[in-house]
Amino acid sequence: KNLKARPLCVAGWRGRLAQAEMSSAEYKFFKDGAFHATRIYDDSTEAKGKFRGNVNFSAFRQGNDPQYLGVNGKNYYAKPWGNDSSNVQAVLNGPAYWKRVYYRPNIADDFRRRDLEAARSAAALEDTRAANRDRDLGQASASRGMARSASEPTMQRPSNEEAIPDGYSHIKDTMKPFVERQGKPKIRAMDVGERLHFFNTLDRKYHVKAGGKNLSWGVDKLAHRSSKSEARWIMSNYFRTDTQAVLAGYGTQPGS
Repeated sequence: KNLKARPLCVAGWRGRLAQAEMSSAEYKFFKDGAFHATRIYDDSTEAKGKFRGNVNFSAFRQGNDPQYLGVNGKNYYAKPWGNDSSNVQAVLNGPAYWKRVYYRPNIADDFRRRDLEAARSAAALEDTRAANRDRDLGQASASRGMARSASEPTMQRPSNEEAIPDGYSHIKDTMKPFVERQGKPKIRAMDVGERLHFFNTLDRKYHVKAGGKNLSWGVDKLAHRSSKSEARWIMSNYFRTDTQAVLAGYGTQPGS
């Protein structure tokens, strides 16, 4: 109740109590929670930046899991390790497995880019140090040999500048329609300004196919009232990572 008597520490996350006022278990709980929440937020931002309004965030995180990719720090095993579940997922849940494969990054090219950036950073640092040494010593160009060319750093291009082709590119191109449509809510494309309601999202609940007949009930649309769970599901479609695709009717397209 007395907030003044409880000093706050905002270094790390908002409003966390100082470590001295909580047990080590509580401190670890809040610290790990803040770490994972921040990591998920960063991954979500990256996924939306790459795939815009049609991203399956669960499949994206599974496809970028270091254990699935075979990456352990700076070591690349080229095969899954640890608690990876891709082999079991491929057997028990094939659709989810292929969605994971679709979001798998080109890991070989990622390592190439990192090595290239590290080489460039090291070269730039060495150039800076050499320039500082020359300036501090104040030596004449004749005493230190041939002068360094100003364009020399750009002339020395590393051999790994060429992109490495993605070995999964054909699989990803083939699976793209499936990944973009399968499992999405079967909501037709919305017109401009049209809002979601029961009869453009869950109206199939009143239709039954049995005995070769498509049976339907006459429903009073004006008097209909959705249940709490139905209203919650309807509203949830506005807050998905793939809301843009859902409202564009991807779930009703062939292959969904």
